[in-house]
Formats: sequence, structure tokens, C-alpha cells
Amino acid sequence: MGQSLEYRSDKTREFLFDIRPDLQQPLSFQRAQSFAPHLGCTVLNDSSARFLFWNPEFKEASLTLLELYIPNLYLNFEKPEQHASFQYYSFPIQTEGEFAAAVVDGIAVGTNNQFGVLYQVKNSYPSGREKIIRDPMAISMPYGIHAPSEVYDLDRTLSQRKDQHYFDNLKHSLSSEEDYRIKPSVNLLEIHVQTATISGTLHSLTQRFKQIESKLKNGGELTADEMNLTGFDAIQLMPIDPVIEHPDRHIFWDPVNSPSKNGEEITVRLRKPDILNWGYDVTIFGAAAINPSLLTTGRPDELLEFIETAHNFPRPMKVVLDVVYGHADNQALEVMPGMFFSGPNMYGQDIRFKHPIVRSMILELQRRKINYGFDGVRVDGAQDFKYYDSTRDKVLHDDQFLREMSDTMQNVNGVEYRPWMIFEDGRPWPRDDWELASTYREVTKDQPHAFQWAPMIFAYNTPYSYTYWVSKWWRLREMFLMGEKWIGGYANHDTMRRGTQANPEPININTHLGNSLKMIMDNAYNNPATTLLMNGFLPGVPMDFLQALGSTPWTFIRDTDTTYAIKVVAEEAHFLDWQITENEYRQSRFFKRLKHIGYLTLDQLRSFTKTLLHLVEATNHSVEHILSMLNNSHLSNNEDIWTPDKLHDFCRAWMRDMSAYCTVDYHARYINTNKASFNLDVRTFRMNNPWLINNFGGADTLSYIEPVNGTVIYYGYRKDPNSGKEIVVVLNMEGQSKQVVPTALGLPVTEPEKWKVALSTPNISRKKIDEAVRLSVTQGLLFEKSE
Repeated sequence: MGQSLEYRSDKTREFLFDIRPDLQQPLSFQRAQSFAPHLGCTVLNDSSARFLFWNPEFKEASLTLLELYIPNLYLNFEKPEQHASFQYYSFPIQTEGEFAAAVVDGIAVGTNNQFGVLYQVKNSYPSGREKIIRDPMAISMPYGIHAPSEVYDLDRTLSQRKDQHYFDNLKHSLSSEEDYRIKPSVNLLEIHVQTATISGTLHSLTQRFKQIESKLKNGGELTADEMNLTGFDAIQLMPIDPVIEHPDRHIFWDPVNSPSKNGEEITVRLRKPDILNWGYDVTIFGAAAINPSLLTTGRPDELLEFIETAHNFPRPMKVVLDVVYGHADNQALEVMPGMFFSGPNMYGQDIRFKHPIVRSMILELQRRKINYGFDGVRVDGAQDFKYYDSTRDKVLHDDQFLREMSDTMQNVNGVEYRPWMIFEDGRPWPRDDWELASTYREVTKDQPHAFQWAPMIFAYNTPYSYTYWVSKWWRLREMFLMGEKWIGGYANHDTMRRGTQANPEPININTHLGNSLKMIMDNAYNNPATTLLMNGFLPGVPMDFLQALGSTPWTFIRDTDTTYAIKVVAEEAHFLDWQITENEYRQSRFFKRLKHIGYLTLDQLRSFTKTLLHLVEATNHSVEHILSMLNNSHLSNNEDIWTPDKLHDFCRAWMRDMSAYCTVDYHARYINTNKASFNLDVRTFRMNNPWLINNFGGADTLSYIEPVNGTVIYYGYRKDPNSGKEIVVVLNMEGQSKQVVPTALGLPVTEPEKWKVALSTPNISRKKIDEAVRLSVTQGLLFEKSE
């Protein structure tokens, strides 16, 4: 190693002098916005970096040190475990009230092929107490939120991007009249990176798309699982920010010895991060960085490569980032300044949105992440962006902050734009009557350019139950009357999870969908008739979920804490009913950990998890009482006593086994090729008919045959006002088989000889529009007439 670092006190003083006017109290939001771009680590050149940190505890410290760790050349991120050598340096750095700054020369800067210096701050207090303070604004955090961050030259990486032509073309399509806003997509695919491939990383997902790209360019035949990744013009990645970590099992950075002087070599036990999480359990800390468990190499350029690949696809695809800024997990209190939060909520901690630095930090975190080249932003839980107004003694929604998020200007190699904005907003959630009271239009009324998640795609939909398609008719009617600014569809990470959490026993299940609960669930969330309705007929932007398209199970994935681990696993007990059969459970590739600890049959596992669910509900999640009742039940004996560790080991085995079981690649060979091909045809139809995004016009209609008489038959008509193209759809949503004649349904169909079948669900004989056709459940036809 032999590298020598130099703390430049002169340059540090110059920097602080330049920004000092913005640091003065009382601090305004405008001034905070001025210095927010400087927060964290800024690479000045190949061997120099500047640091600026905010933390109110700097005012209390007697000494503040910047600690630096220079890695050796042999650091290999891909090794599961290693003892790595680092050269250690520390410098007392200059503080100014709540801020600390430093400029360091001779520093190793991280790039796409090498690790840079790792850094953190240590405060010493008059009492003798010491505390590590890490950088919430870091660009690279290769060993998670409880380890030093990396000095990484993101600007250099982004300047070498391979999709510059995409942004050059984008520049010509943007206009000041449209506020330089990227236009919405036509259809959208939601992907959970960690379960999309066996490797579970951005790199492996990118390689999958590159393989498909090669086939498309060379005329190769796509497999069914490859079809499920094509036909889209946008991909939404579920959150890829660093997430919370299990305090005992997720120790990725563990120094073996303590250094005594600068230049001394220390050894650190490193583990490759292997956190399992659905992405929404965040601390906001490090939100500009990438969850290292999603990286093969630990290099942030894996995200850039994925975006480049999407932009360079034969039909370019936008990439949308899912962000979680409305709340933070309680673990955030360990890594963020306490001033960042205003108090506890049902998810963890409320954010102090009215604090000028907090407000500017979140907007800066968003700007940095989106500058990778994201085309859109999906904002999770926008109803949670709230603040207390003391003058009115009320908690109010911070719609101004949502507007500020939308107004943030991105800059990708000189191309400025504002992203397509999507908001999930269920207000007045969590009020008891929210399902009735929510309009799903609060943000779009305030921001006409924005989109919101539609009611049918919000968490609580159960299309596997009888009467669903008539009981939800009022919401469906809203979709065709005012859904052009909604993200439509019927399957996503929330709807499928909520579906499998339901106890099937009291539900009147639509047994026409299959002869097992698993088949019913698969067909409910990958239903050709519903796909034809949502993707081929209704307004808005339809979204599909990769797990639903691949008939892949999906559940709540999280192995990151102890407080709620038992409760989380217990609440997933009915997943075993809906998504696992004896045949799947017997397969050697699945459930290895649970079998190893004694659950050799599915019945054994079902019996225990349902008992656990009852105990969680009966004891209000009291671990002490749960253990007492378990040890006095038939599930225990004198030689097999339940302890907290044993119960948590069960939860860990559950989560790791379920994560593997929910991995798309493991189910690829079971995908119905006919259904995958049909779904692709519907998406292609949508791409060729972008006018479908608009609300229904004067003659457009959707209805169902009354009286229902055992079958819910939807039928509808739409006409493109510009081209004159007309379409008609007829669908069996649920119930018995029924024969219908489309022209006898009162639709404005003229010249039937000019109509043709544009789309038909699998296993249906194509018919003329004036001929009788028998439709079984999930079957339907879409006819078109072109002038």
C-alpha cells in the first residue's frame, strides 16, 4: 500500500469560508438547498476529495476525527468472507456549528474497477464517550449502513455512459412548454431485483436483458420467461437503496485490531453483504447509494450498466426508480441525526420534513440517484409525507414537498430533464374507511403531469374470490372515466402479498380458476381476461409484476431484524396454503433450511406456522408469552424446549427458504408458454395503440351483462378519435361458461364484415364479431375495425 494522505487545513478553511453564509442560523430552506450538493464526499480530482457532514452532535464534541481506510489491491468484494488489510489514517477536522468539513489530498478514489478509500467520522466528547458518525449522503456503501462509506468518483463513471445517444434524442423531444418533463410510458414492468434471477443482483439482471437483446437482434426464439421481460417500454425497479440490517447476522465490517498511528495496517473481517429484503425497510441513510446485497462486484456502475442496457434495447425502455422517503425504520435512529425525525409511527419514524436541512437532504438524495439516468420516480406512500402545523393544531399533508420532488431537475451529461413522476397515495389511509374514501387523485389534482397508483392496483384486491368483478365495479368504472393518470393493472408486490396473507377458509373462492389453491392464485394474478381488460382496453399505464407473469410465488421477504421477525413470519402462514403444494415442498432445491431443522413435511410446517399466528394474535406479539405457550403445547417436549434463539432461527430459515422459492428463475420451466405469448401480444397491441391511455370518450363504454345469472361477462367499445380505429372487447371475468354474440350486446358495431379478431386468449377458437362464441372463465376476445 504505502500511500500517504494529507489533510489540507488551508483548503478546508477556504471551502468553509465560501459556504459560511449558507450555514448561518436561522437556517432557511433556500440556504440549505445551496449547500446540500456539497454534503457528503465530493471527488475533486484523481487524488483529492472534499467532505462536508451535518450532525448537531458536532457542537457537543471535544474532538472530531475523519477516519480513512485505504484498501489493499487484493480486496475482492465477491468473496463470501475474507480478512482484508487496510492502511489507517485519521485527521482532526474543522467543525463549524453543526457541520464538519475536510479536504484530503493523496486519496485513492474508487472507480468502476477499483475500490477507493473508505471513510467515516468519529466524535469524542468531554465525558470520554466516542461515537462513529457515518455519511448519509454517500454514493457508495459497499458494506452496508453500519460500515464506512467509499470515496467513489460517480461523475467519471457517468461521463463514460454508453447510452448518450438516448439522452441526446431525449433532449430534442423535451420542451419548456412541457416543463422538460419526460413523458409517461405505455406499459410498465415491476421487478424485484433480488428474486428476478438466481444471483439476485443488478449485474445478473442486466446480463439477462443482454441475452434477450442478442436474440431479438439475431432473430432468435425467446423462451417463455424471456417473453415475460419483453414488450414493455418501461421497467420499475422496486427500491434498491441500502436497507436495515440484522444486528447480529449482518456484520459485514468487523475490525480485528485497533490502529494506534497513521499509516498503520489494520485487519478487517469482511463479509459480502447478503441481506434479504423486499426493499421498503429503509433508513433513508445512504439513499443515494445502492443496496450492496444487489451488487455482484460492489461497484455502483452495475446500476448504470442496467440503465444503459434498458435504454439501448431494440425498443428502448425507460427505467423508473421506487423511492421510500415518507418514513424510516426505527433502525434509522442509529445512523441518522436524531433531528432528522419527528417521532414514531406505524412503520418506524416520521420524517421532520419542515427542517430545512432534512428537506434539502432528501431532495439532494433523490437528485443524485436519478442522475444515474432514471427516467421516472415512483414515490412510495406519498400519504405519509406529513407535518404538524402548530398554528392550526393539525397534521397536514406536505403537498408542497411532493411538488418539490417533482420539480427537481436532473442533469445527465448536459441533458437536463424532469422525470416522469408516479405517486402511491392512499390518503386518508390509515383511517378506517380509507378504501371507501380514497380518491387516488389527490396528487394528480395538485400536479397535473403526475400519475398515481390506481385503486385496483392498491394493496387490497382479491381477484380469486367470487363476486370480485361485480363488487369492485364502482372502482373499475372510475378507471375508465378518469384513469388516464393512473398506473393500472392488477398484480404487484403488494396485491400478491396481501392475497397470500388471507385465510382461505372463510373466503368464497372462485374454484373455476383451478383445482388447487396454488392454481387459483396463479390464475387470479395472471388472468388472460383481466390482462386483456387492463392492458388492452382500459385507460392509464398498465403495470405487470414479474412474479405474476412467471406464475412465481411472492411473499414478504425480510431477514433484517429481531423485533418483528416472529410477527412477520406468522402473518405469512397462509402463504403455505396458497402457494405451496406437497409436490413443491418435496423438491430438493426448495426449503432446505426448514427441512434441516425438522420440518420434513408441508403439513408439519403448516401446523406450526398457524399455531404461531394464533399465538402472535393472542399475545399481541409478546415473545415471552409465545414461548411459554409453545413450551406447554404438543409442539414441544422436555428435550426440545423453545428458546428465543431457536424461534428466531426458525424465522431466519423461513425467510431464506421463501426468498429462494420466490425466485423467478426457479419457476421458469413451469411457465405456460401460450399464456406468456398471449401476454406479450397484448403488450404489443398496447404499444401499437398508445391512444388507449386516454379516458373514455363520448361513445366509449364498458358494461357487464345483467342479470349476471352465474357469469360476469364484461363487454365494451372504444374508438380512437384521431385514426378512427374501433375496438370491442368481450370477457368472461368469473363464473360459468357462457355463449355470447358480440353484435347482440348493444354496442355501436357497424359493418361486421370489416371487424377482425386482434387478440384472443389462449384455448379459444377465433370467431367473427357477429358469431356466437362460448367463453369460459379467463377467456375473452378483442376485435378491431380500422378505417
